[in-house]
Amino acid sequence: MDGVVGLGHFCESHGPCVILATQRCQEEPRQYPHSLTVPWCESCQSIDLDQSLVSKDEGVCYVTTRTPLQQDVAFLLKQAAVRSLSCEETKEGGTMYFGDSERGHVLSHTFALQDSLARGFHRKYSILILMRDKIHLLNCWPILTKNIREIASDLQAKAAEINGVEQTQCSQRAVRQAQGSPSSPARSLSQLTGEPAVFAHLHMWFTWLLTVEPFVEKPSNAPEIPISCAPAALRALFKDMDREIFRKAVYCILTGIKLEVEEETLKIFRQLLPQNWLRPKSGEVCKLRKIDDKWGVEWPGCLPPKLPKLQTLIEEALQNEALMDQALEPFLIGAILHWRNVARSLTWVSAPNQDLFQSLGVQNFDLPLLAYWTAQCRNEKN
Repeated sequence: MDGVVGLGHFCESHGPCVILATQRCQEEPRQYPHSLTVPWCESCQSIDLDQSLVSKDEGVCYVTTRTPLQQDVAFLLKQAAVRSLSCEETKEGGTMYFGDSERGHVLSHTFALQDSLARGFHRKYSILILMRDKIHLLNCWPILTKNIREIASDLQAKAAEINGVEQTQCSQRAVRQAQGSPSSPARSLSQLTGEPAVFAHLHMWFTWLLTVEPFVEKPSNAPEIPISCAPAALRALFKDMDREIFRKAVYCILTGIKLEVEEETLKIFRQLLPQNWLRPKSGEVCKLRKIDDKWGVEWPGCLPPKLPKLQTLIEEALQNEALMDQALEPFLIGAILHWRNVARSLTWVSAPNQDLFQSLGVQNFDLPLLAYWTAQCRNEKN
């Protein structure tokens, strides 16, 4: 991510200022090209002006200095710190965005650290992310805000612990009531948090933030569902046929037994199978005829004592009058897709065992259906 991550502080002596900045560089800095006036006191202290903290990752350097290396960037970050700490505020503090094309786009998180010696018993800080690209910054908003809040919360917890110890030893409220002013108002961030290496840790955190790249959702063509179902026509057949005849026709379709019937009726039954599956050309034949408005069936086979689970689901759904056609269609598509996925899973195993069947929810009465479906799934792969 191309940008600068900075730490701003509202100093009681110098006002809003930048006390730390991290940015990407192609190589380690050898000199500091600008000479901006940099405030310096205990409260503003971080690292020396001629020092830098450097991390390298795949040929890229992440450099932390007292102020940004480029004079124009340092000026923009200073402006952002002023706005963050004294102008731009939310109702409850926290994270905000501001900026424009001239002064850069800024993500700012303002927070306070407890300090028993400070005016108001707290010191104000802000974490700033300055970028030229507004869209990229806002695309990174979720992950950046989550992590800078964690950084701020960590600093607040450490400062609260130090403050609690100090207040236990000597209550500054009582001292101020007696003396009228604190004896030593200026303290650095490392003193407030009790962590001498706090700026090195901030360098590591800020470096990680600069490596963040957002996952951008891009529209893509979703795969077509290989099933087309017209539930109204199927439900009409279910009501028109004797229950036993309909059950035999559906069983034959689902288990790969050739069904001979007029083309329109065959198309309705074949909706119960994924599209483009091959019709059986040999083997048993189930002949379905309609004579004098009455359906009849000729099939040498017989139905098993227990039907495949998919067929049971189909019949229960068609029989359920409360399930409207608008809801019936996705229900049937989902059930057929489920068993297609089960069949595809079985094609990945040369010799499926009972444990696999049990994990997939397959019973013995489902095996006639799966014998046909797994063969069709293998044809799909080829």
